[in-house]
Amino acid sequence: MRTEQKADNHRILVIDDSLSIHEDFRKILEPPKDSGSLDQARAALFGETPSLPTHEHYTLEFASQGQEGCGMVHSAYGAGHPYAMAFVDMRMPPGWDGLETIENLWYVDHDLEIVICTAYSDHPWDEVSRRIGETDKLLILMKPFNSIEVVQLAHSLTKKWNLTRSVKLQMEGFASCVSQRTTELQEASDRLQKNTASRIAETLKDQPHGDAAAAFHQKEEFLAIMSHEILVPMNELVSKVSLLFDSPLTPEQRSHATTIQRCAQDLLALHNDMHEFMAGRRVETLAEGRQ
Repeated sequence: MRTEQKADNHRILVIDDSLSIHEDFRKILEPPKDSGSLDQARAALFGETPSLPTHEHYTLEFASQGQEGCGMVHSAYGAGHPYAMAFVDMRMPPGWDGLETIENLWYVDHDLEIVICTAYSDHPWDEVSRRIGETDKLLILMKPFNSIEVVQLAHSLTKKWNLTRSVKLQMEGFASCVSQRTTELQEASDRLQKNTASRIAETLKDQPHGDAAAAFHQKEEFLAIMSHEILVPMNELVSKVSLLFDSPLTPEQRSHATTIQRCAQDLLALHNDMHEFMAGRRVETLAEGRQ
Protein backbone atom coordinates (compact mmCIF):
# COMPACT_ATOMS: atom_id res chain seq x y z
CA MET A 1 0.00 0.00 0.00
CA ARG A 2 1.30 3.49 -0.82
CA THR A 3 1.01 5.66 2.28
CA GLU A 4 0.38 8.99 0.57
CA GLN A 5 -2.12 10.12 3.16
CA LYS A 6 -0.90 12.75 5.66
CA ALA A 7 -4.09 14.33 7.04
CA ASP A 8 -6.26 12.44 9.50
CA ASN A 9 -8.30 9.71 7.87
CA HIS A 10 -12.09 10.01 8.29
CA ARG A 11 -13.09 7.69 5.46
CA ILE A 12 -15.94 5.34 6.43
CA LEU A 13 -17.48 2.52 4.41
CA VAL A 14 -21.04 1.35 5.10
CA ILE A 15 -21.86 -2.16 3.81
CA ASP A 16 -25.58 -2.86 4.03
CA ASP A 17 -28.15 -4.22 1.57
CA SER A 18 -30.74 -1.63 2.66
CA LEU A 19 -30.65 1.73 0.92
CA SER A 20 -32.66 3.23 3.76
CA ILE A 21 -29.85 2.29 6.15
CA HIS A 22 -27.41 4.04 3.83
CA GLU A 23 -29.55 7.15 4.11
CA ASP A 24 -29.71 6.86 7.90
CA PHE A 25 -25.92 6.78 8.17
CA ARG A 26 -25.68 9.72 5.79
CA LYS A 27 -28.08 11.77 7.94
CA ILE A 28 -26.21 10.91 11.14
CA LEU A 29 -22.60 11.35 10.01
CA GLU A 30 -22.72 13.86 7.18
CA PRO A 31 -23.45 17.51 8.05
CA PRO A 32 -26.50 19.07 6.33
CA LYS A 33 -25.52 20.52 2.99
CA ASP A 34 -27.30 23.79 3.73
CA SER A 35 -25.87 24.26 7.24
CA GLY A 36 -23.49 26.96 6.02
CA SER A 37 -26.23 29.03 4.40
CA LEU A 38 -28.43 28.68 7.49
CA ASP A 39 -25.61 29.96 9.71
CA GLN A 40 -25.05 32.91 7.41
CA ALA A 41 -28.76 33.75 7.39
CA ARG A 42 -28.86 33.55 11.19
CA ALA A 43 -25.87 35.88 11.42
CA ALA A 44 -27.50 38.38 9.03
CA LEU A 45 -30.85 38.37 10.88
CA PHE A 46 -29.74 38.18 14.49
CA GLY A 47 -26.12 39.32 14.42
CA GLU A 48 -24.85 35.92 15.56
CA THR A 49 -21.48 34.55 14.60
CA PRO A 50 -21.76 31.19 12.84
CA SER A 51 -20.42 28.43 15.06
CA LEU A 52 -18.19 25.65 13.82
CA PRO A 53 -19.73 22.18 13.61
CA THR A 54 -19.12 20.10 16.70
CA HIS A 55 -18.65 16.80 14.85
CA GLU A 56 -16.04 15.50 12.45
CA HIS A 57 -16.50 15.71 8.71
CA TYR A 58 -16.57 12.12 7.54
CA THR A 59 -16.27 10.86 3.99
CA LEU A 60 -18.93 8.18 3.58
CA GLU A 61 -19.07 5.56 0.85
CA PHE A 62 -21.61 2.76 0.51
CA ALA A 63 -21.83 -0.81 -0.71
CA SER A 64 -24.91 -3.04 -0.87
CA GLN A 65 -23.13 -6.41 -0.71
CA GLY A 66 -20.06 -7.82 0.98
CA GLN A 67 -18.31 -8.64 -2.31
CA GLU A 68 -18.81 -5.07 -3.52
CA GLY A 69 -17.51 -3.64 -0.24
CA CYS A 70 -14.46 -5.88 -0.32
CA GLY A 71 -13.65 -4.65 -3.82
CA MET A 72 -13.93 -1.03 -2.67
CA VAL A 73 -11.60 -1.69 0.28
CA HIS A 74 -9.10 -3.39 -2.05
CA SER A 75 -9.12 -0.43 -4.46
CA ALA A 76 -8.83 2.17 -1.67
CA TYR A 77 -6.02 0.27 0.05
CA GLY A 78 -4.08 -0.16 -3.17
CA ALA A 79 -4.43 3.53 -4.01
CA GLY A 80 -3.01 4.57 -0.65
CA HIS A 81 -6.31 6.01 0.63
CA PRO A 82 -7.65 3.25 2.90
CA TYR A 83 -10.86 3.41 4.89
CA ALA A 84 -10.41 3.99 8.60
CA MET A 85 -13.48 1.94 9.51
CA ALA A 86 -16.51 0.11 8.16
CA PHE A 87 -20.04 -0.51 9.41
CA VAL A 88 -21.02 -4.01 8.24
CA ASP A 89 -24.52 -5.49 8.37
CA MET A 90 -24.73 -9.08 9.58
CA ARG A 91 -27.36 -10.23 7.04
CA MET A 92 -27.06 -9.27 3.37
CA PRO A 93 -28.79 -11.89 1.20
CA PRO A 94 -28.10 -13.29 -1.32
CA GLY A 95 -24.33 -12.71 -0.92
CA TRP A 96 -21.84 -12.99 1.91
CA ASP A 97 -23.09 -12.54 5.44
CA GLY A 98 -21.38 -10.13 7.80
CA LEU A 99 -18.84 -12.62 9.16
CA GLU A 100 -17.67 -13.75 5.74
CA THR A 101 -17.50 -10.12 4.65
CA ILE A 102 -15.32 -9.21 7.65
CA GLU A 103 -12.98 -12.15 7.05
CA ASN A 104 -12.42 -10.98 3.47
CA LEU A 105 -12.09 -7.31 4.45
CA TRP A 106 -9.31 -8.11 6.93
CA TYR A 107 -7.60 -10.30 4.36
CA VAL A 108 -7.28 -7.14 2.22
CA ASP A 109 -6.70 -4.56 4.97
CA HIS A 110 -5.91 -5.92 8.43
CA ASP A 111 -5.85 -2.41 9.95
CA LEU A 112 -9.50 -1.69 9.14
CA GLU A 113 -11.65 -0.97 12.20
CA ILE A 114 -15.04 -2.68 11.90
CA VAL A 115 -18.44 -2.33 13.57
CA ILE A 116 -20.79 -5.22 12.88
CA CYS A 117 -24.48 -4.30 12.98
CA THR A 118 -26.53 -7.21 14.23
CA ALA A 119 -29.63 -8.31 16.09
CA TYR A 120 -29.54 -10.83 18.93
CA SER A 121 -31.08 -13.48 16.70
CA ASP A 122 -28.53 -13.19 13.86
CA HIS A 123 -25.47 -14.94 15.29
CA PRO A 124 -24.58 -15.80 18.88
CA TRP A 125 -21.43 -14.04 20.10
CA ASP A 126 -19.55 -17.31 20.67
CA GLU A 127 -19.90 -18.10 16.95
CA VAL A 128 -18.68 -14.61 16.02
CA SER A 129 -15.72 -14.96 18.40
CA ARG A 130 -14.88 -18.43 17.12
CA ARG A 131 -14.79 -17.36 13.47
CA ILE A 132 -13.23 -13.93 13.84
CA GLY A 133 -10.93 -14.64 16.79
CA GLU A 134 -9.85 -12.34 19.58
CA THR A 135 -9.30 -8.85 18.18
CA ASP A 136 -9.53 -5.24 19.27
CA LYS A 137 -10.64 -4.13 15.80
CA LEU A 138 -14.23 -5.41 15.99
CA LEU A 139 -17.15 -3.90 17.91
CA ILE A 140 -20.80 -4.91 17.97
CA LEU A 141 -23.66 -2.46 17.37
CA MET A 142 -26.94 -4.05 18.36
CA LYS A 143 -30.12 -3.26 16.44
CA PRO A 144 -32.04 -1.09 16.77
CA PHE A 145 -29.27 1.50 17.30
CA ASN A 146 -29.51 5.24 17.83
CA SER A 147 -27.59 8.12 16.30
CA ILE A 148 -25.48 8.80 19.43
CA GLU A 149 -24.04 5.28 19.33
CA VAL A 150 -23.14 5.67 15.66
CA VAL A 151 -21.48 9.06 16.20
CA GLN A 152 -19.47 7.82 19.19
CA LEU A 153 -18.27 4.72 17.34
CA ALA A 154 -17.30 6.73 14.26
CA HIS A 155 -15.42 9.28 16.36
CA SER A 156 -13.62 6.74 18.57
CA LEU A 157 -12.62 4.26 15.87
CA THR A 158 -11.40 6.80 13.31
CA LYS A 159 -9.35 8.43 16.07
CA LYS A 160 -7.97 5.02 17.07
CA TRP A 161 -7.06 4.25 13.44
CA ASN A 162 -5.18 7.54 13.12
CA LEU A 163 -3.31 7.05 16.40
CA THR A 164 -2.34 3.53 15.37
CA ARG A 165 -1.10 4.78 12.00
CA SER A 166 0.93 7.52 13.72
CA VAL A 167 2.65 4.97 15.98
CA LYS A 168 3.26 2.67 13.02
CA LEU A 169 4.93 5.46 11.03
CA GLN A 170 7.11 6.27 14.03
CA MET A 171 8.12 2.63 14.28
CA GLU A 172 8.98 2.53 10.58
CA GLY A 173 11.04 5.69 11.03
CA PHE A 174 12.91 4.19 13.97
CA ALA A 175 13.53 0.97 12.04
CA SER A 176 14.88 2.94 9.09
CA CYS A 177 17.08 4.99 11.42
CA VAL A 178 18.40 1.83 13.09
CA SER A 179 19.19 0.26 9.73
CA GLN A 180 20.97 3.38 8.51
CA ARG A 181 22.96 3.82 11.71
CA THR A 182 23.88 0.12 11.75
CA THR A 183 25.24 0.41 8.21
CA GLU A 184 27.16 3.56 9.09
CA LEU A 185 28.61 1.96 12.23
CA GLN A 186 29.65 -1.14 10.30
CA GLU A 187 31.34 0.98 7.65
CA ALA A 188 33.08 3.07 10.32
CA SER A 189 34.18 -0.08 12.11
CA ASP A 190 35.60 -1.55 8.92
CA ARG A 191 37.53 1.66 8.17
CA LEU A 192 38.90 1.86 11.70
CA GLN A 193 40.00 -1.77 11.66
CA LYS A 194 41.82 -1.25 8.38
CA ASN A 195 43.47 1.94 9.60
CA THR A 196 44.41 0.31 12.89
CA ALA A 197 45.96 -2.68 11.19
CA SER A 198 47.87 -0.41 8.83
CA ARG A 199 49.17 1.83 11.61
CA ILE A 200 50.18 -1.09 13.77
CA ALA A 201 52.01 -2.71 10.86
CA GLU A 202 53.91 0.52 10.16
CA THR A 203 54.72 0.99 13.84
CA LEU A 204 55.98 -2.55 14.32
CA LYS A 205 58.07 -2.24 11.18
CA ASP A 206 59.85 0.86 12.45
CA GLN A 207 60.13 -0.09 16.14
CA PRO A 208 62.16 -2.72 17.96
CA HIS A 209 60.37 -5.80 19.20
CA GLY A 210 60.34 -4.44 22.76
CA ASP A 211 58.10 -1.52 21.77
CA ALA A 212 54.96 -3.68 21.39
CA ALA A 213 53.32 -1.81 24.27
CA ALA A 214 53.58 1.49 22.38
CA ALA A 215 52.05 -0.10 19.30
CA PHE A 216 49.25 -1.52 21.39
CA HIS A 217 48.62 1.94 22.87
CA GLN A 218 48.07 3.34 19.38
CA LYS A 219 45.61 0.54 18.66
CA GLU A 220 43.74 1.43 21.82
CA GLU A 221 43.42 5.05 20.65
CA PHE A 222 41.75 3.93 17.44
CA LEU A 223 39.40 1.62 19.31
CA ALA A 224 38.49 4.45 21.69
CA ILE A 225 37.34 6.51 18.72
CA MET A 226 35.28 3.60 17.44
CA SER A 227 33.83 3.10 20.92
CA HIS A 228 32.64 6.70 21.00
CA GLU A 229 31.06 6.39 17.54
CA ILE A 230 29.12 3.34 18.71
CA LEU A 231 28.04 4.47 22.17
CA VAL A 232 26.58 7.87 21.26
CA PRO A 233 23.99 6.66 18.69
CA MET A 234 23.26 3.42 20.55
CA ASN A 235 22.46 5.18 23.82
CA GLU A 236 20.20 7.57 21.93
CA LEU A 237 18.47 4.64 20.23
CA VAL A 238 17.90 2.82 23.52
CA SER A 239 16.33 5.92 25.07
CA LYS A 240 14.02 6.46 22.07
CA VAL A 241 12.85 2.85 22.08
CA SER A 242 12.10 3.13 25.81
CA LEU A 243 9.78 6.04 25.03
CA LEU A 244 7.95 3.89 22.47
CA PHE A 245 6.94 1.39 25.13
CA ASP A 246 4.94 4.16 26.83
CA SER A 247 2.90 4.63 23.62
CA PRO A 248 -0.33 2.74 22.76
CA LEU A 249 1.39 0.02 20.70
CA THR A 250 -0.36 -2.90 19.08
CA PRO A 251 1.06 -6.38 19.84
CA GLU A 252 2.82 -6.43 16.46
CA GLN A 253 4.33 -2.96 16.98
CA ARG A 254 5.42 -3.89 20.51
CA SER A 255 7.14 -6.97 19.07
CA HIS A 256 9.04 -4.80 16.56
CA ALA A 257 10.06 -2.38 19.31
CA THR A 258 11.28 -5.31 21.44
CA THR A 259 13.38 -6.54 18.52
CA ILE A 260 14.97 -3.11 18.08
CA GLN A 261 15.66 -2.92 21.82
CA ARG A 262 17.23 -6.40 21.82
CA CYS A 263 19.49 -5.56 18.85
CA ALA A 264 20.63 -2.37 20.56
CA GLN A 265 21.41 -4.27 23.76
CA ASP A 266 23.33 -6.90 21.78
CA LEU A 267 25.48 -4.20 20.19
CA LEU A 268 26.15 -2.64 23.60
CA ALA A 269 27.08 -6.07 24.96
CA LEU A 270 29.47 -6.55 22.02
CA HIS A 271 30.99 -3.18 22.81
CA ASN A 272 31.54 -4.20 26.44
CA ASP A 273 33.07 -7.53 25.38
CA MET A 274 35.49 -5.63 23.18
CA HIS A 275 36.62 -3.51 26.13
CA GLU A 276 37.09 -6.58 28.31
CA PHE A 277 39.15 -8.17 25.57
CA MET A 278 41.28 -5.06 25.23
CA ALA A 279 41.81 -4.95 28.99
CA GLY A 280 43.11 -8.52 28.88
CA ARG A 281 45.37 -7.72 25.97
CA ARG A 282 46.74 -4.71 27.86
CA VAL A 283 47.83 -6.97 30.71
CA GLU A 284 49.47 -9.44 28.33
CA THR A 285 51.27 -6.67 26.43
CA LEU A 286 52.60 -5.04 29.58
CA ALA A 287 53.81 -8.42 30.81
CA GLU A 288 55.62 -9.05 27.55
CA GLY A 289 57.22 -5.60 27.77
CA ARG A 290 58.73 -6.39 31.18
CA GLN A 291 60.33 -9.57 29.96
